[in-house]
Amino acid sequence: MPLKKLWNSLRGVTPQPKVTLEAAPATTSPGTTQPEPAARKKTASKPSEKTTMAASKPVAAPQASVPTPTSVAKSKPAVAARGVLSMLSRGEHDALVKTLTKLQPSSILEIGVGDGSRTPAVVHALAETNPALKYAVIDQFEMVGGTVKLRDFHGQLAGLAIRPSIVPENAARGVVTVLHRLGMMDAIILDPSLDAETLAELDTVLSKVSYADTMILRQTNGKWQSTASNSTTLRATRRAA
Repeated sequence: MPLKKLWNSLRGVTPQPKVTLEAAPATTSPGTTQPEPAARKKTASKPSEKTTMAASKPVAAPQASVPTPTSVAKSKPAVAARGVLSMLSRGEHDALVKTLTKLQPSSILEIGVGDGSRTPAVVHALAETNPALKYAVIDQFEMVGGTVKLRDFHGQLAGLAIRPSIVPENAARGVVTVLHRLGMMDAIILDPSLDAETLAELDTVLSKVSYADTMILRQTNGKWQSTASNSTTLRATRRAA
């Protein structure tokens, strides 16, 4: 028995048991809201939206560009005016050129140009031997729905040694204009597209611009034929208009 207990028993003192005080839970009134514990601060700050998107989106590796040949648009090329050399190579005016080469005229009047290819072919062939050749053309072009426009016809004449005189009038009036501008003609070419009414008007005025031996060339059944003018004017004299 311990001495302390023996001493207490002799003294009549009863030892009291130790009472351990436990923390009583805090009581809250019904209307009071208990504060929640503060959320622990995150040690790492939240990444920005741009950083997150950049990190989530994989970066594509750069690819070496492969050179490709320049693609050429296969568009239909514009219809360009046919040149003199192309007309000669095709030979579509060989018969007419051959006839005029034999005649060796010093002046030619062409009434109606058709598609415009005949004029440069004839001028190119005759200008080599006759650089002083006078050449006149009468046609109304697009004003009467012609095959070729006046602007395009000018383009077809580019590069010729002799520049033809163009008269954009109707056939009968144009003949008088040619007479006043260039004088009498040695050869006259009539386009196959001329209608009967126009030919009838020309019969009455061609004598003003032609000599008695002026050759009039017209196409019949696909062949060029020459006939003498009905003019009575000789080369020694000239009829007034």
